[in-house]
Order: sequence, then structure tokens, then C-alpha cells
Amino acid sequence: MGKITVGLDIGFASIKVVALSKEKEQYKLVSLGAIASSQPGMMSDADTDLEDLANTIKRLLAAARIEQKEVVAALPESRVFTRVIDDLPYLSDNELSSAIRYAAEEFIPMSLSDVNLNWQVLVRSDPKDKNAKTIVLVIASPKNAVAKYIKVLELAGLRPKALETDIIAVTRSLVGNNPFSPSTLIIHFGATTTDFAAVSKGLIWFTRSISSGGMALTRSLAQHFNFEISQAEQYKRIYGLMEDQLEGKVVEALKPVVNIIAGEGKRVIQAFETKYPANPIKRVVVSGGGAKMPGLVVYLANILGLEVQEADPWYSIIRDKSSVSKLAQDAPSYSIAAGLALRED
Repeated sequence: MGKITVGLDIGFASIKVVALSKEKEQYKLVSLGAIASSQPGMMSDADTDLEDLANTIKRLLAAARIEQKEVVAALPESRVFTRVIDDLPYLSDNELSSAIRYAAEEFIPMSLSDVNLNWQVLVRSDPKDKNAKTIVLVIASPKNAVAKYIKVLELAGLRPKALETDIIAVTRSLVGNNPFSPSTLIIHFGATTTDFAAVSKGLIWFTRSISSGGMALTRSLAQHFNFEISQAEQYKRIYGLMEDQLEGKVVEALKPVVNIIAGEGKRVIQAFETKYPANPIKRVVVSGGGAKMPGLVVYLANILGLEVQEADPWYSIIRDKSSVSKLAQDAPSYSIAAGLALRED
């Protein structure tokens, strides 16, 4: 058995875990699992709620028979400030540090002393070129949010090997660092938010997060039909955006929210293509729990005019023949956890 890495995705509605072992250059699925998240979970600052969440995580790891104490976890995109800064001249690493702090003050609505700043150089052109420039992906994580995640992990008896953002994990599991995959828009459907990333040459160039997610879709159905939330959730999963089901009434109730999400996707594509016209977006990949909604792929393809596919975070991971079809059913909802477990460092 190679070294085992564990990715833990603490979502608002559910928590997922994936354990992978690495042998030579190949990853193999060792274990995975999901459990409903205790409420209000990370939304709360009360110790008792955070302890409940930690106990839920413990139960999940026990059920998945994962004994490793070191995990890679993710911060939700909505809690983090992510920006690509592309107007910097050629800068050395030392010069970059102060330039980034200066640029970050413009897009971070809180004091820099209250955030952890991380960055990744996307492009650094030849310094001899008169138009030489440096393009950097900057991520600022509020220290109080980071501290809360670390506290919950410690309460669960775990050590964070790394904390990164949802969208970085999703990009790793769906696009990897494959420089040949076409420029892609990833739309990740979470319970409370939808995250977007424009990815080209295996790198993230543009991200957005909006506060319309799976729960907004469920609430829209509940109001429309005067349903209980649990019944609305069932209708969403069974009928989704299928025009030929229930005289299209479910679609009508879901459309307003889906159109907000699709409209944001369009804006991200336009913003990316305006900046990088040589790399137009060629496809859309939908990820997260909401990606399995019936009819979603076709609906988005019609609006966006692009090929849309469902996320498959398992495509590069070896797994037992017997589990392949079962894994496909929930594949998109494991994009974050799989991406976290694939992190190497």
C-alpha cells in the first residue's frame, strides 16, 4: 500500500471524505464516505455546535474505516477572497510580495493583518521583453475562518496537512494540471453557493461565487407548490429541469434560480474571453451535489451554447471494478474531497 492521503470536504449540507493511496504515479481509491452535516455546523461560533460537527466528522471517518489523522480540508469559496492580478510588470519573488500586498488592499474588504495571503504565479514572461509581465492568482483567507476550521479538525482528533479553497480542489480533480485539456468553465453547485472557475492550461484564471445554490432551488420549489422542504428536495432530484415531467411545472419553479446561475456563468465566460481572447472557453463542467439534477446539462448547454458535461473526479483514479457504476451515481458530489486527496506536497 502506498502513502494514503485523505481529503475532507466539510460542506453545509453534507460532509464527504476520500482516501487515496499513491503507488508509483497512480492514485487508487482506498475508501470514501458521506454523512449529513450537523446544523448549523460551521455557520455557528458556539462551541457546542462545533463539537457536534467534530463528532459527525468522527462518525464519518469511522464508518469509512479511515484511521489517518492527517487530512487536507477546504475553505468555502464564499468565505475566501480570490483574484487574478494581471497588471503587474515582471517582478522577482521578493518584489512580488510587496506588490501583492499593495494590490490586495483593493479587493479585500478587511485589514490585511486579519487574513492569510497566499499566491501562485500563473505567468512570468521573459524579463528582457519590454512588455514583460507577471500574472498571479491571489487567495486571502480570513484568519478567523481558518482558525474555526482548524479548531473543528482538532476537536475531531485530526491534523490539517493543508487548507485550500473548494474551487482549487475541484479544479485539481476535474482538470488536473493537464495543459492539453481545453479551456473550461467549472460550475460547482454547493448547497448555499455556486462557484465558478475559468480554467486554462490547468490553471485557474478567473473565479466567482454567488449565494444561489441547491437550497435556493429547493426553496423555490417549496414556495411554488407549497411543499415541505423534504418533498421539494425529492421533486428537484426526480424531475429537475425535465420539460416533459409534471407538465413542466417543476421546471417553471426552478428556472428563475437556474437562470441566475447560468447568467453568472455567461458573465464569467465573457470576462475571461475579453481578457484572454486567444483561449476561448470550449466546454463547461458541472460539479457538486446539484450537478445530477435531471435535465441540467441540456438546459445549460442550450443557454451557454457550449458542450456541458457532468463532473467525473474519478477519471484518473484506479478503483475496483465492482464499485465503478456505484461511484458514477454520486461522482460530481465528490469533486472537492477527491481534489483535496489528490493534493501533493
